[in-house]
Amino acid sequence: MEVEESEGNSNFISLDNLLEILGNPTRRAILSKLAKVPHSTSELANELGISRQAVHSQLKILLSYNIIEEIDPEKPGGQYRIKSNLSIRIDINPHYYNIEYSTEEIKGDDNIIQLKDTDYSTDYQKIKSPNKRIRFLGKRIKEIEDSVKNLEIERSILLQNKQCFLGELKNIMERQYKEKLLESIKERRKKDKLIKESLNLGEEIFFTLFFNPEKYFKKTSVSLLDRLLDDLFSSDMDIDLRARNRVSIEPLLKDLSKIMDFLHEEEDDWFFDI
Repeated sequence: MEVEESEGNSNFISLDNLLEILGNPTRRAILSKLAKVPHSTSELANELGISRQAVHSQLKILLSYNIIEEIDPEKPGGQYRIKSNLSIRIDINPHYYNIEYSTEEIKGDDNIIQLKDTDYSTDYQKIKSPNKRIRFLGKRIKEIEDSVKNLEIERSILLQNKQCFLGELKNIMERQYKEKLLESIKERRKKDKLIKESLNLGEEIFFTLFFNPEKYFKKTSVSLLDRLLDDLFSSDMDIDLRARNRVSIEPLLKDLSKIMDFLHEEEDDWFFDI
């Protein structure tokens, strides 16, 4: 599994919480409405056909994560609006599982791109009629949507290619390296169950490296072993469990490095070189 957080964002919502928030249809409906026009609790209740109490409970959750904010909270019947940028993308196919997400709190207009900062500012300022300005903006929005669709098609093709290459990597592992890896593991393990578990984990390590080669190809302040631990298990492991999992991974890295020349130990760390 590969879970990525976009760089440069304040990821103040965990992935689990973000998925839980977006997984609720009522919260999605509320966010959809607030992204277009601010609404009060009673307005949301009427439009969604649910009780004010139900809306209030959902708003309370969204407020607790700074996703929305109340406009003029001192006034009765206050309205709510979106406060944060959320982005999440999930890819699942037979050879690939990837989640990319980012959450960023919006603090004032400085965080929002202004029309004057775009390439269309000069042309827009030349237009004086409000109706013509609306047409101009509408056309630009449509152009953006068309471009996004084209990018999605291109991205889909790229991911299909990646899926194909990952599938072929699995074929090579099965045909060329699995027996060698098994022999290497048997030199250390005696119990059949442990041998099977180690073989499965060894293959998973191999495929994890190729899910996102760029992540492991680069040397960072976090060791390759620790990055693997986070991807294979969880970054929320306690110290004892992390230590146990580290003990299970280290010898398998040595096994893989014996039969593959692009993985080797270097200065108390591992280096993935393709």
